[in-house]
Amino acid sequence: MRRIARIAQREFVSTITTKGFLIGVLIVPVMAVGAIAAINLLWNDEAPAVTGTVSLIDRSGVVAKEIQSRINPVAMAIDRDAEVDRKVRELADKAGEVLGDEMAGAAAAALRGEAEKLVGPASDIRIDLLDADADEEEAKEPLRIGTVQDGGQLALVVIDENAVQRDVDGRYGSYSWFARARLDDRVQSQLRWKVHHSIVDLRIRATGQDPDEVREMVTASARQAKTVTASGEVSSTADEVLSLLLPMGFMMLLWVSAFTGGQYLLTTTIEEKSSRVIEVLLSAVSPVQLMTGKIIGQMGVGLLILMIYSGLSIAALITFSLMGFIEPVDLAYLAIFFFIAFFFIASMMAAIGSAVNDMREAQSLMTPVMLVMIIPMLLWMPIARDPNSTFAVVLSIVPPISPFAMVVRLASSEPVPFWQIAISIVVGVVSVYIMVRLAAKVFRIGVLMYGKPPNFVTLLRWVKQA
Repeated sequence: MRRIARIAQREFVSTITTKGFLIGVLIVPVMAVGAIAAINLLWNDEAPAVTGTVSLIDRSGVVAKEIQSRINPVAMAIDRDAEVDRKVRELADKAGEVLGDEMAGAAAAALRGEAEKLVGPASDIRIDLLDADADEEEAKEPLRIGTVQDGGQLALVVIDENAVQRDVDGRYGSYSWFARARLDDRVQSQLRWKVHHSIVDLRIRATGQDPDEVREMVTASARQAKTVTASGEVSSTADEVLSLLLPMGFMMLLWVSAFTGGQYLLTTTIEEKSSRVIEVLLSAVSPVQLMTGKIIGQMGVGLLILMIYSGLSIAALITFSLMGFIEPVDLAYLAIFFFIAFFFIASMMAAIGSAVNDMREAQSLMTPVMLVMIIPMLLWMPIARDPNSTFAVVLSIVPPISPFAMVVRLASSEPVPFWQIAISIVVGVVSVYIMVRLAAKVFRIGVLMYGKPPNFVTLLRWVKQA
């Protein structure tokens, strides 16, 4: 045990003291914080200003005037001013939280200037009304040529004959929308919303009612929408975002820490074998002791990464008063499944590293391993959305995916039955024991083998021979 401990210590210290490790560990949180800050500064969901016309074929004969009242330079300027006012109120609320209401009020002029920059200029869009019996295909022709910036036709709207009044079968029609290629989706959404409201308002007026009153009657937004946790109340929007991000965060914490430690194990094993240092080490310890020490040493590296990233994540949750969304037992389970995931991955990496002479040769054997390890990245969303589905339960007991699937389920909105957690842990421990035994057999033979790299058939033969 003393020899294994010294090998583990050497492996751990030699890894964490390298510049590559320090930069690699620190660069991820720095990039994450920088990306979030950049998105907040640069993200703008306002539609850009566009100049052009929207052709309109009104087969109903009654919708064109309503659409023209909504889509014209004056109406677009009014909409832009309303959006600026809404943005000013939004900025004032944020400034009030930071500066206080009095300071925010004093900065109202600056806030309006900032809001106008965010919203941008109003679009100059006009309706080009075509004959009700105009040919639809001919009206589309201008859309097939030119660019959005040329001030030409941006889109074509064709209103059905029964868009406002029901037909003989008692059904309402609608409209068709044809847009020029690469027309901004926000502009399209804005214009289609105006067409939609024009048709709906005319239908409501046809029944003798006021559209504004009807909209007020059918609208009932929550005055407050908050989630109550042990650490306080947070907005339901934050709850919805966290319900999606927490499972992904747990899975990424486990994946990065386990896979990084395993990758370092692969690299150090190949380097020591190619430089013949491993032969010196084997003069003092057995191959199994060497592999065990290297795995334990890199386990410390992976555990250190898990602790650093987990600590940063918990600090962020505490800062924003969101710690109530995590149960302490979930962190304990995260540690348990880390050991299962790491030892399984590390065993495979040790076996591959001992069988090849350089990283280029390792790629062919690493490909199937990587394909298996990418599966959790692809499946976390359906698991998080329905954590107690048959699909999620089955993945929870299929190694080596089971640790990743289980931490996603644990961080999701639905509680996981304890018996499923216990089965996943037992299956994981058994699979790790089997994988370590198989890896030890490959390591014992492959660590002193040089020359042509083996394939999987050769590795299986080594397992039988050892």
